[in-house]
Amino acid sequence: MLKRLLNKFKKSQNKLILAQLALKLQEITENNAVLVLYGSPTEGNWKGIANATVGLFPSNSLEIPQWYSNAVFNQNETIEICTLIQQAKFEKIVISGFAPYFFDWIEFLHLNTKIEVVYHGTISEFHDPSKQDFVEQLISFVKAKKISRVGFVKEGLAEVFTKLYDFDCYHQPLNQPIIPDGLKKIALDETKIHVGVFGADTFNKNLHNQVIHALMIDNVVVHVLDKSIFKYLGMNHRIVEHGKNLPREQFLAILGSMDLNLYMSFNESWGLVAKESEAMGVSLLSISNVDYLKLILDKIEKRI
Repeated sequence: MLKRLLNKFKKSQNKLILAQLALKLQEITENNAVLVLYGSPTEGNWKGIANATVGLFPSNSLEIPQWYSNAVFNQNETIEICTLIQQAKFEKIVISGFAPYFFDWIEFLHLNTKIEVVYHGTISEFHDPSKQDFVEQLISFVKAKKISRVGFVKEGLAEVFTKLYDFDCYHQPLNQPIIPDGLKKIALDETKIHVGVFGADTFNKNLHNQVIHALMIDNVVVHVLDKSIFKYLGMNHRIVEHGKNLPREQFLAILGSMDLNLYMSFNESWGLVAKESEAMGVSLLSISNVDYLKLILDKIEKRI
């Protein structure tokens, strides 16, 4: 009985969401020939990609509800929204930073519209079997002409896929972020040094390395999104938590209040957080890109 009630509630909720998407789609259609689709954030996951996408395409982005990387619409609901998109007759549809379920959308939409994708990931993520599956499917869709063009946010990836697969690729750099006027800094203890380490708790973000080394400096207070993951350190009194899924303006106010922000990710030398920190005049420490191709060629040339 409870399961039937939950299913009924979910169906009614999805109908409301579909109606809202239809209204937003109509607004975009009136002034744009290109539609951009991206997935909604969940507890900070996909937050950076969502913000970056809206920054790149502020007037024609449509947020598709998802739960982490999972679809919330069933097959019939997906066909319903895809049919509405097709009826709008966009010249092109761009799918930005998408979860694997979007391949189902591409299968449906490419029949009538040119499809481009913007990939926000990096090569170092390809160690993950799920990422390998994703890249393999991306390659097969481009070869089958279901995807006409691929943009890469990370510099150098376009050259990789063009060289290896002869795809039509391009570098899609992030725009300089627009910082809202009137942002107020948060109240902080001025006798302390405040260091921000903001990011999701994934291996590639390298949070633990950065937090631990920042704590080695006397008088430093470290600011994070979620301090529960650092409980094992026994340093709760020197770590401040701000929450995982903050509204953008609130997050920027926190980011802009730091004395220093750290962004020493293993695979992103200059992500959106870095750009935002720079735009607000806060010092930032990041790791430089490594040009692997140049290093390899230099070694080969020395052997010849």
